[in-house]
Amino acid sequence: MLRSTQQKHIRTGEDPWRGSPAGRWLCALALAWGMGCTGVQAQTPLRYGGDVAFAPFESLNAAGQAEGFQIGLMQAVGRELGVEVAISLQAWPATVEAFKAGRVDVIAMVETTERRAYAHFLKGHAAPAFAVYLPAGQPAPRALQDLQGSRIAVLDHEPMRESLSKWLSGISGPFVRTPDALSALQAVQLGFADMALLPRAYADPLIASGAVGGLVAGLGNLSLQTYSLAVVRDNDALRQRLQGALDRLEANGTLPALRERWLNDEPASAEQQAMARDLEQQRQTTWLVALGGSLLLVLAGLGLRQRGRDVSQERARREAAERSLRRSEELLDRTFQRNPEPMLVVDHQSGLVQDANPAVAALLGVVEDQVVGRPLRDLAHHIGMDALKRMARAIDLDGLLDALPVSVTRADGQQRACLVSADKLRVGEHTIVLCIVRDVTERLAQDPVFRQGYQDLHEELAQARRDAPDTVPPTEHGEDRLREFTRAVAHDLRAPLLAIQGFMGLMRERLQLGHTDEALEYSEQVDKATRRMNAMIEALTNLAQIDQHPLKRGSIDMRALAEDTWTLVRSGEAERSIEIRFDPLPAALGDADLVAQVWQNLLHNAWKYTARVPVSRIRVDSFQEDGRTWYRVTDNGAGFDMAHARALFQPFRRMHAASQFEGSGIGLSMVQRIVRHHGGEVRVRSQMGVGTVAEFTLDAAA
Repeated sequence: MLRSTQQKHIRTGEDPWRGSPAGRWLCALALAWGMGCTGVQAQTPLRYGGDVAFAPFESLNAAGQAEGFQIGLMQAVGRELGVEVAISLQAWPATVEAFKAGRVDVIAMVETTERRAYAHFLKGHAAPAFAVYLPAGQPAPRALQDLQGSRIAVLDHEPMRESLSKWLSGISGPFVRTPDALSALQAVQLGFADMALLPRAYADPLIASGAVGGLVAGLGNLSLQTYSLAVVRDNDALRQRLQGALDRLEANGTLPALRERWLNDEPASAEQQAMARDLEQQRQTTWLVALGGSLLLVLAGLGLRQRGRDVSQERARREAAERSLRRSEELLDRTFQRNPEPMLVVDHQSGLVQDANPAVAALLGVVEDQVVGRPLRDLAHHIGMDALKRMARAIDLDGLLDALPVSVTRADGQQRACLVSADKLRVGEHTIVLCIVRDVTERLAQDPVFRQGYQDLHEELAQARRDAPDTVPPTEHGEDRLREFTRAVAHDLRAPLLAIQGFMGLMRERLQLGHTDEALEYSEQVDKATRRMNAMIEALTNLAQIDQHPLKRGSIDMRALAEDTWTLVRSGEAERSIEIRFDPLPAALGDADLVAQVWQNLLHNAWKYTARVPVSRIRVDSFQEDGRTWYRVTDNGAGFDMAHARALFQPFRRMHAASQFEGSGIGLSMVQRIVRHHGGEVRVRSQMGVGTVAEFTLDAAA
């Protein structure tokens, strides 16, 4: 056991209660307060247990001595309380077992639900830094939202699982769960994951030592967790004494100085160390080759070696392009051929059905040959000529059709209630119409609310045709969830789908001609389209699941939650200067995990849309209105035109072009769903070039 060299050892005398935790700490407290301790001649040291390999927090140096932020902190606590601190560093599982068995009085760790069952935590005093690790040469993400759609290797530990559910619940991953940091980095190295999200204390030493090569850290110094001291649950007296000492160390500057020394002064990065090691190996190899033969032989050998390398690289590039093509074909098969929604591709000029998935034939009760290659008017006996004319007129006038209710007659005479959406698209030199049909017959029979909305839509269209038979009726019910979801699927998912189709054809052509480099460029475009489609599908799935999430209402410290969320939001670009003000916020009654997503989306929008103003200003405050508490986020960012505000809460409806501001277009839809799930309301108002005000309440209207 290691002991602080600056503390004096005080031995206890024999006493009936000397060995018990209560007796030991009653004595310690009495001495610390300047009181006597009857029957006790000495004071038992404060026993601290830590992790033997968790630098810079705590670890053993080359001389076998304990050092790090946590070591310095405990020594300062000992001086503050006037007690000796005995420090023991072991493998972390052994330290936890010693704490549970009473052989250790204090440990430092991340607070979790499971750990609260056996430990009583103090306030958090530090945050371990996380980073994203990915192959060298790959573009690094700039913010946590950029992780969407990537395969992310993480530690399968309780602290990480709780961090994922709280801070990364809006990111679908998928997550590759591994038992340790080495396994997570190897998963990225072997291609089982795109990147790893790990504590730097675990991952950086592995990269620096060469245990894992070819990986670099990006999006560093993320604060996903908070480190706290903890004591056993029945030792509240010790907890209060320790918390008082920490508060005094914070106030007198000792704790900030320790953070500055151990947590802000980063050594040379892991990638720099790895680069230096590789360069040294290269110098040694070059020297041995030079000694082995003449300059002519060396040049010839290098030339042959380079040629072989070029051939190998060309073969590898071609194989990579072919693998990407196969993945794209599989994705196209899943998203079009095996899609349960009937989908048709119609040539706009000729009216011929160029392609249709099997779901179309299943809906109509016919074989595929009776649909593909035939004019669309041949389907009039299934859909009705009037409906086909309305669809054609809408496509010609507006270029799209949103959620048109139609009655489809199957070959066996059965009637099916459907919604049809369509878009006119330019693909190369051709113009096509992509139609998506949703059969809602069973939904109408089971859901009276849905049935009423469908009937209202029918009546609206009928009235519009009576009033203006030669025009296409507008679609005004933007709040209707059915049409919102149908429009999102029809309009947004078709873009990556068609991109995949087009780029697959170009890849085949380039590969056949031997142009591997160009094929790889198309492969990158396919990957982008694939990633975009996966992200949108996952976003829609998350959006749909919000209403199914059972609310776990409890009291929420809204200011603390907002401040914690802001720390996470700005961690992707911590050097950016932003003036943010948090006013006192009343507590709220709600589901903390869901409300954290509300704050994350609103604060991230404010952070994102103020990026191009000279001085970014954000304010978080609250106000009372009609007996309800409203929470508000105000920014001086780009703003948007309120003339388009009707589509603000619809999935994938963006107020700015994707080239101006990145994003999925799903954030405000999630905010509205979560707030409405609580019975509350959300409002947004904005002005171009002035800024935006977003406000929400979890309270139901009177």
